[in-house]
Formats: sequence, C-alpha cells, structure tokens
Amino acid sequence: MKIKDITNENLDEIPEPCKSCVYWEYPEGFGKISVEEAFRKKKEWFKNALESFGTCGKIAYVNEKPVAYSQYAPPKLLLQIESYGSKKLDTSEGTIFLSCLFITSPKHRGKGLGSKILKEIISELKNRKFEALETFARVGSANNPSGPAEFFLRHNFYVKEKISSEYVLVRLEL
Repeated sequence: MKIKDITNENLDEIPEPCKSCVYWEYPEGFGKISVEEAFRKKKEWFKNALESFGTCGKIAYVNEKPVAYSQYAPPKLLLQIESYGSKKLDTSEGTIFLSCLFITSPKHRGKGLGSKILKEIISELKNRKFEALETFARVGSANNPSGPAEFFLRHNFYVKEKISSEYVLVRLEL
C-alpha cells in the first residue's frame, strides 16, 4: 500500500466515484453536469487549490491501483460548507476542512486504510503548522464522503457542534 499526495501529474488517477464528484467544490453543478464536465471542474479546482494552498489531497494505492481518496483545504475553498448552516465551523486561516476521506473499493474497507490516510493528513498539517482539522461526519452510518463520526472520535476528534440528527461537526486540535 502506498499513499501519494495529489499533484497536477496524478489528477487522472483519482478513483471513481470521487473523480467526478464536485459536491464540495462546485455545488451548483453537483448531479447536474456530465461526468466529463464534473471531472474537468474537479481538475480545475485542484489546480487552483494546489497553487493557492499546496497539497490538498491524497490517493491510496494497493497493488498500484487507486482504492482510496482524500481531500482537504481551507474552508473558503469549499463552497458547499455554507449549506450546512454550522454556527461553529472555524473558518480562520489555521483550520483546515476535510471534505472527503473515502475508501472507494469495498474490499479494502475496514482494514485500517482510512486510519493510515488520516494519520498522514494530520502529520502533514502539523508540519505545515496548522492548528486544527474539522469535518462534517455522519452519526451511525459510514454513508458519507468524509466518513462516520465514530471513526473520527476514535482518532481523538471531538464533537464541536450537532448539525442535525444525522450530522456533527468534529474537530481535532493539531
């Protein structure tokens, strides 16, 4: 297993369905544009984010095949955040938002791959001197791009805000 930063050179290796998901970056087009157009928008977002922020995602590979994906950035780069109506989301320069941590291959779920990716993200953000990592997590279900709340709580995140009966905002102090 290898985990690589997403760069301009490996954007084409983002696994499906993540490659064509623009939920966080381009919410007005989510589910309304073609897969090809969505991937073009995703690549455009990554190129801009890499230029303005730096590393903002990782791909995990097993036997040289991409099987997992993660994406994170300052909240201002992820337009869908506003729709959650959070009153406590930290939008300061020191906080990063994890928009996706998804194991795309079902046969690789539940084997610690998500934990390994999260640990790499945390290590990187600490080295870059960020203060915190936040995400919206789903309570009682793994059916969520960033993952279940229970996963984050096992990794020392705490519930910062209850958004609804299904979602919470979780935070990790770095």
